[in-house]
Amino acid sequence: MLGTLLALPVLLPAAQQIPEDGRGQGLFGASWHQERRQQLMASVEGGLIVVRGLGKLADYREFRQDNNFWYLTGISTPRAAMILVPERNETWFFSPTVDPASEIWEGDLIDPDEARAITGITNCLPMGDGKARRSGGDWSGFEKKLTKLLASVEKKVIWVQQKPAENWMMSRDALQGAEKTQLNDPFDGRLWREKQFARMLEASYECEVRDLTSALDALRLRKTPEEFAAMRRACEISGLAHVAAMQGSSIGDYEWQLAAKMTSTMLELGAMGPGYMAIVGSGANSCILHYSTNNRQLVQGDVVLIDYGAEFNHYVADITRTWPVNGKFSKRQREAYEAVYAAQEAAFRECKPGNRFAAVGAAASRVIAQRGFGSMWHGTSHWLGMATHDVGKYNVILEPGMVFTVEPGIYLPDEAIGIRIEDIVGITEDGYELLSSSIPRSIQEIEAFRKR
Repeated sequence: MLGTLLALPVLLPAAQQIPEDGRGQGLFGASWHQERRQQLMASVEGGLIVVRGLGKLADYREFRQDNNFWYLTGISTPRAAMILVPERNETWFFSPTVDPASEIWEGDLIDPDEARAITGITNCLPMGDGKARRSGGDWSGFEKKLTKLLASVEKKVIWVQQKPAENWMMSRDALQGAEKTQLNDPFDGRLWREKQFARMLEASYECEVRDLTSALDALRLRKTPEEFAAMRRACEISGLAHVAAMQGSSIGDYEWQLAAKMTSTMLELGAMGPGYMAIVGSGANSCILHYSTNNRQLVQGDVVLIDYGAEFNHYVADITRTWPVNGKFSKRQREAYEAVYAAQEAAFRECKPGNRFAAVGAAASRVIAQRGFGSMWHGTSHWLGMATHDVGKYNVILEPGMVFTVEPGIYLPDEAIGIRIEDIVGITEDGYELLSSSIPRSIQEIEAFRKR
């Protein structure tokens, strides 16, 4: 079954074809990242902008760059930094010292010459000056340049991100919750890395430190055609993974086996990996919103709710499908599914430029209530991009380039029925594009796929 799925054509419009490496590594070129830097510099009033990449990992996960640093540079090496000078349209990039011993363990690390070739930034320098020796790394070259640049600008202001930075499988909302717990722990109380950096700058330099987070969030909220292409491909890969689970599972399988089948499909089709851990909830587990244990066997009469999406070249999909284990919805399951489907269709009709974001969720909620299922347990939509719950304010008017989920749900724990349908919408000039349109969604389509 998997071999058949992998042979299915997955096509993009000619202008948006993914490069031949299969993982879209050439989709975002140096000029794309440069344009993001230009827009960021135009959005602040003078001073300096300082952006730090993620430091060395404390575990054995694959290194993923801080989302904002990758967005502005395209560089994935750890321990790098950048200084932008808006009033002179200057960019200074700093790479950590690279030695052969480090590369034996960590692979190719980017030195200044490589950074110059990758980014097109002329001013690429080593992080240290070769004289200082610190166990945390030599930042002396960066510090000297920062001091010199600050003295040269009219406004003595340094802009830095002060909200927690996300990367792989992270979202700002979850990070802020964790950091608040850490801060309020009487036996801990540490500041997060970004806030600590701001405090250190204030203590070390005679300047005002301002938060850059809102400016970065506003940029990331409106996606470019390249970002649309990456997210479209993430959806197509995720769709084939969902179909693999629909077609290749049987009564008696464990939830984790469906997750494993989907993960394998994603990786074979060029995903960097999953965008988040799989939610595979059968029976009563389908009513646990962020269920992740995935250790129950599928039973006759169950529905199974799968919330899982791929990450393709730093952009994620977030897709949910619900289907009957035995291949056919029961009367009650069908009633709930039809209500959720109708709610999603009503929400889609509100996805157009000029509407308020809140109108999307309000439309879905009205249908759920009118069908006699009360109020939803969760919101209908959240932003999507490099993070599963991407950055951006919600009290906004919809504009072209905005991308978000539409995911109404009904949960009946006493009946062991949880139904959610989640798709991805991108606002266009005259309406919306359903980026996840390739994935079976109607009752008829899903039952047909379960029979194959």
